[in-house]
Amino acid sequence: MNKKQKITLVSVFVAVLVIAAVLAGVLNYRETRAGGKAFQVEVVSERDGYSETKEYRSDAEYLGEFLRTMEGCKWKEGDFGIFILGFEDMLEDEENQYWWCVSVNGESSMTGADEVPLMDGDVYNFTLMQGW
Repeated sequence: MNKKQKITLVSVFVAVLVIAAVLAGVLNYRETRAGGKAFQVEVVSERDGYSETKEYRSDAEYLGEFLRTMEGCKWKEGDFGIFILGFEDMLEDEENQYWWCVSVNGESSMTGADEVPLMDGDVYNFTLMQGW
């Protein structure tokens, strides 16, 4: 393979990567909506024998913004936005590898709560998981 063919091959490969990245961003993008939204928050902790779903209304645009105001939600600011510590007395436990998994409409969130758009009719699930 000569130098010109190698450059062409690398250029095609880079173009394919860029197209794939743009396509992934477009497919995963969910536009936020201003105004009041009605949605559900489900909190599940098998460790604590707890499972409850509640209805909420909020004008927040993102889940993280709502969680900062949600009664019973314990959180701290992290390097990448809100870090969920727990709900009521059910707290994460790093020593024993317990952490909160966030799902939206049954699908694991690929972003932090500060980047999850709050949408009318959605179900936001927080499940206490163990193990990294």
